[in-house]
Amino acid sequence: MITTTFKKSYIWLSICAFYALIASLLLLSGDDWAWGSAEGWARLENGFDYYNGRYLGNVIEIFITRSLLFRIAIYALINTGIVYMTWLLLNRKYSVPLILALVVSMPIAIYAETYGWLAGFANYNTSLLAILYILYVAKKKQPKIIELFLVLIVAFLGQFFVENVSVASIVMAVIGLLLAMFYKEKKAVFIMWLIGAAVGAYIMFSNTAYHTEGNMREVGGLDFTVLFTTMITSWSEFYFKDNLILIVLFTIVLAIIGKGQKYLVGSVVVIAMYFIIRNLVGLSSTSLPYYLLVVEFILMCIYLIALLIIVGKSKVKNENKRYFYTYFLYAIILLGPFLLITPFGPRNMLLTYILLVICLLLICDEKIEGWLAKGKNPIVLVAIGLCATFLIMHGANKLEDQNRYDQLIEEYEAGAKYSTLTRLPFEKLGHDLTPRFDNLQRQRQIEYYNLPSDIRIRLSNYVHIEPEPPYGPIEPKYLR
Repeated sequence: MITTTFKKSYIWLSICAFYALIASLLLLSGDDWAWGSAEGWARLENGFDYYNGRYLGNVIEIFITRSLLFRIAIYALINTGIVYMTWLLLNRKYSVPLILALVVSMPIAIYAETYGWLAGFANYNTSLLAILYILYVAKKKQPKIIELFLVLIVAFLGQFFVENVSVASIVMAVIGLLLAMFYKEKKAVFIMWLIGAAVGAYIMFSNTAYHTEGNMREVGGLDFTVLFTTMITSWSEFYFKDNLILIVLFTIVLAIIGKGQKYLVGSVVVIAMYFIIRNLVGLSSTSLPYYLLVVEFILMCIYLIALLIIVGKSKVKNENKRYFYTYFLYAIILLGPFLLITPFGPRNMLLTYILLVICLLLICDEKIEGWLAKGKNPIVLVAIGLCATFLIMHGANKLEDQNRYDQLIEEYEAGAKYSTLTRLPFEKLGHDLTPRFDNLQRQRQIEYYNLPSDIRIRLSNYVHIEPEPPYGPIEPKYLR
């Protein structure tokens, strides 16, 4: 017993240490430069009025861009908590390294805008943990009074991070309440969830940013004419086509649990092969004709419908099926608003991705569970390998980031017409780590690092330097 407890503690401490190291290596980029400067304090003093209602996320962002210790602590705790709550939601049935490996192996675009970007982390990872905790308590047959109170508080506070999660949280609570009524189960958790979420959403969307004409976050003016185009391009791209690893794993699991359903399993395998090859050759919605995007959307729908039918006819436990269908529905609801509103990016996929990971493990039958139990050592090695890879890549970015600013100053002081800003070796690990030319983020980058205001920058990617841009220093208009 003592040995088992020690091993569990060692695993969680190792995961916490991994995320702490990542936090210490993360580079500020994009909005981080604004939050870490006087502009961030100005937004706080204004109560974030006319900016957004992400009150808690904004406050966290202000502090993690200023204090390395606070950044390390909050980043490690939140991200370890995500792995922990996912493990609990799966009834502690699967090994922690397996869950960690699945979390870390998310599409790099999602990672870059959440785990690799402080502004993304402050809003998306935190709101994810809040939802996972509520779902965990909701699964309990007899939640304690203190747990119900915590659900109320967490549901309320969880509304001040991301708009689509704020809306989805209310819808999820309503669906959960209806299911509880249908199955004649305890409804208190969902009532607390709904109350907290509704009050929090009301306060969040009371911010003038959502009611000011011309503001990017304005509520209203939805354009239904772009619904189908969005659905067959960015929406289906983020939700399904970019998730190569999940497509492979879901297909394998469906082939195993779908005995006696050869036509459905066959269609799933064929469709999966198409999207796997499509992903490997680097195709995207921007490089394909409209008619082919429509065909791909139909193939995706066939795959998802076949998935639902195969699971329904399988010998997977009924309780697991119920939670699978519930979480699968939640995963779609979270992305529903982005069929009509923008901006929509990979960061909006984080909670959906984690719910799909949970869905994947929920439909594993006893045979698969047995194989996973026997393969613990290889899984541990995979998890360690993934973590080590990310540490190496972030470490390389950290080292090169310091060097490139030193080079900028040296060239500027030497009187060079243009100073060369070298791109980082692993740019895809973060968001807007090297802004292009005369945009707002470039101006913020110059200000944050106290670079000369008249510096003229050109970009390099180690082997090629881009032609000198036909303009001079960045205009003051980009300051705000």
